[in-house]
Amino acid sequence: MFELVLTIVVLLAVAAAILLFERPRAKQIERDLHEQAADRRDAAAATPDPEQSPETEDRPDDPR
Repeated sequence: MFELVLTIVVLLAVAAAILLFERPRAKQIERDLHEQAADRRDAAAATPDPEQSPETEDRPDDPR
């Protein structure tokens, strides 16, 4: 009976330690992912998509 109680206490302590120590790491990973997404959005906004701006392309039906 003592071994069972000890096992449960140790498992709860390990679970609590994981939750306490991994929360800041998870928040940092989430911040990094948001920064990367913002960088990708900024880069996509800086380079125009040729399909979105046809005035920069030569069109085959253009009689120039």
